[in-house]
Amino acid sequence: MKIAKKQLITIVSTIVLVFFIGSGIYVYNTIRSVPQMFKLNEELKSEGYYMAEFEFKMLGCIYYLDKGQYITALTSLNRIHDQLKTRDGLIKVPNFNNKKEKLEFYLNLQNPKTGAFIDDSYPLFTYIGCTLNVASYINVLSYEANEPFQLKYPLKFLDQINTPEKLTAFLDNLSTVGWIGAKFRTPYIEVAELAEAIPGDIERLDLYTFSPEWKEAMLNWFYDNQDSKTGYWGPKLRGSTELLDSGDLEATEKILKLFVDNQGYNLHSEFPLRYKDEIFKSTLQKLAEPMPQDLASVHKWTLVMNRGTRLLTRYLWSSASNDNKDSARRLMEDIVRSKFEETYIENEGAFSLYPGAEHADLDGMGETIAYLDMIGAISSDKQKLLWGPPEQKITDLGVYDISKLQEKDFALIKNSPGINSLRLYRTNPSTDYTSDVVGIIYPQPTPVLDMVDLLPQVTQWLSTTPQNMGNWVSKESIIAELAGIKIQPARVYRQDIPLDVANEVFQNKRELTVIGYDVLQVPICKMTLRMSN
Repeated sequence: MKIAKKQLITIVSTIVLVFFIGSGIYVYNTIRSVPQMFKLNEELKSEGYYMAEFEFKMLGCIYYLDKGQYITALTSLNRIHDQLKTRDGLIKVPNFNNKKEKLEFYLNLQNPKTGAFIDDSYPLFTYIGCTLNVASYINVLSYEANEPFQLKYPLKFLDQINTPEKLTAFLDNLSTVGWIGAKFRTPYIEVAELAEAIPGDIERLDLYTFSPEWKEAMLNWFYDNQDSKTGYWGPKLRGSTELLDSGDLEATEKILKLFVDNQGYNLHSEFPLRYKDEIFKSTLQKLAEPMPQDLASVHKWTLVMNRGTRLLTRYLWSSASNDNKDSARRLMEDIVRSKFEETYIENEGAFSLYPGAEHADLDGMGETIAYLDMIGAISSDKQKLLWGPPEQKITDLGVYDISKLQEKDFALIKNSPGINSLRLYRTNPSTDYTSDVVGIIYPQPTPVLDMVDLLPQVTQWLSTTPQNMGNWVSKESIIAELAGIKIQPARVYRQDIPLDVANEVFQNKRELTVIGYDVLQVPICKMTLRMSN
């Protein structure tokens, strides 16, 4: 049977049209599924599934999209989505009888072909962060199991970048993005993960040995690629000489570790850290960004807030001006409020990574505890370093002699500016401000909890959650961070002073000390009530 030319054109056109319509629907449905994938990831973490690969696989899909490998990208995204929905192929972390059993479980997750802790069908750069996260966790487990740290297989994937020439090509490839990649978190972060790990876990855990020439090439590449306007590092849009979004804060914070120690002192005389004022100003601008509502962006925002604050307080604080410190303090207060307002799960006493989540998770918990630590909220040493010794900074509102406590006796301190919470003490604290607390009072409605109120709840959550490892935070790492903090729970009161409790202590001790704290947990004012003769 012969088909007329006009008929043939019509048939072919119809087929092409159907193809494009079908392709469009396929692409649309795939892209639309991304927020659901992040939500499913959160649910699966809370149910105890091993999800350490998820964020890195998503980063690999973005790379494929940006490089024009659309079929690979969309196929990979759909495969991830189907797996998250059906749970086929996902690993649920079992209950372990002992530490050695738990250690063996995580050791067995390593890919013998590459040495990475991720599916080898994704780009090379995705191996770096995921592998370092799990290796660090295995190091903790090895210590707890009283076993020497030793992975089952060498990190063979690093052979692909183990010469100065291979390294430079790898770094150059990830240092630019197209218009698609510019809309997402970029693979450049894995460049920074590699930079951070050289003086960090790669050498500390003896995971791989790079030559002195390789290390010199890395230092030279990063030194030459620091932006003089912002002081930052980060990817550039292809064809542009400007950093994308004025630079990548998270990457910059990691890369700084190549050049300075934790006190901000230079590690290499030939590579001194440059553009410190520019870095501080750029970081203040980044920290002023409000929390977004879409899940994919919240992840980036959380890391930016945490890494940006750590960058300022760890590497640049000693040389910062008072004006810059004051600006940073105001931003830290806003960030703390946002974290409590958006991610604190009240009925669990813990934090999620994303706003609106039903349950807390290890990533959200770990990031929040780390943030509270870096601003001095749970560390007296860091608090002194950032804000000065409390005994020198606190405003003494005076000593008052009275026979019986009444609500009006607390008015002066309750109405003092900047007060977030009050702590009632049995004895006057000299250095330890978390002990001997009778009660905690919130004079005004506030989302931010006093640490004496929060930390016992966090400890309880950690002791009961079935989660072992999030996308990048382990339960053990949070427990280790809180190990030196011993806080006894205290009763909590909203607005009204608990006069019965206060008077009982007052009668027994003949004195009551009240200290007011701001949202950063800095003691800002104090009053003493004494029994009159």
